[in-house]
Amino acid sequence: SLKPLESEIKKAIGDKRVVIKTNSGQVAKDLWLNATDPNFTAGILQFLAPIHDKQVIIAESTAAGGQSTLVGYENYGFMPLEKEFNCKFADLNDDSVSRRWILTEQQHPLAINVIDTFIDPDVYLISATRLKTHNCVIATLSLKNVAMAAPINHYKQKTRKNRNEKPLMHSGGNRGLSYNMFRLAREGVQPDLAVLDGVVGMEGEGPVRGTPVEQGVALASTDWVAADRIGVELMGMDYDEVKYIQWCSTAGMGNDDLSKITVMGPDYRQHIETYKLHPNIEQQREWVLEDYKA
Repeated sequence: SLKPLESEIKKAIGDKRVVIKTNSGQVAKDLWLNATDPNFTAGILQFLAPIHDKQVIIAESTAAGGQSTLVGYENYGFMPLEKEFNCKFADLNDDSVSRRWILTEQQHPLAINVIDTFIDPDVYLISATRLKTHNCVIATLSLKNVAMAAPINHYKQKTRKNRNEKPLMHSGGNRGLSYNMFRLAREGVQPDLAVLDGVVGMEGEGPVRGTPVEQGVALASTDWVAADRIGVELMGMDYDEVKYIQWCSTAGMGNDDLSKITVMGPDYRQHIETYKLHPNIEQQREWVLEDYKA
């Protein structure tokens, strides 16, 4: 899926620092399905090796309690990648931050500390995640992987109060989360390259405790909106319900018009699997249906 994009990606990387942003909201061993697969990550590193001779950073900023992201990399079998490739692991919760503003349920501005890696113009950011269902915004795809990771988790802080800023994104409930992801995307929190793993996806109680879907697909695009749009189709979901991607497209961040998306490779329509949605799906749909009625 990456090979047809090789020249475009090489040119876009230039002298930038390459960061593969993997996905692992939690780091416990038994929750391996919530994380990006290390073999999938190895595939991206194999692709990069001949076109980028500098060290690649593999990074995440987990929301897991008082634990480092690196615990997840150890538990999920990532560490051998350092011996095979020119890469190193980073816990982005140790990074510097900049203040940005999102909204509360009352439409008041709310300050949030965003990890600088996500807004650094000298970073080429690759979003690498499974296709997963979600308990608030229907689906986890490439934007969700970076937007929810961007707020800092002060995991070294001993007290729980105000330790993790990621829940601030949920101000305003499910509608608020969708809007705040859109808002951070407008601030530049977007992937330069989306690489989505449907080899084994997650359905049901995603994004952490779902069950596997052996779909056998992978897709990549330098237009993350287009990638997420096809990802929604591959999961058999109703795109009209995944509002945060639609808003980003409307704001000019990418293309979500299927008639204008060129898919190189097999016809994706022959590989659609209807993912079992989260048990609370009707609750997630409530505000979307309210908007339709309005």
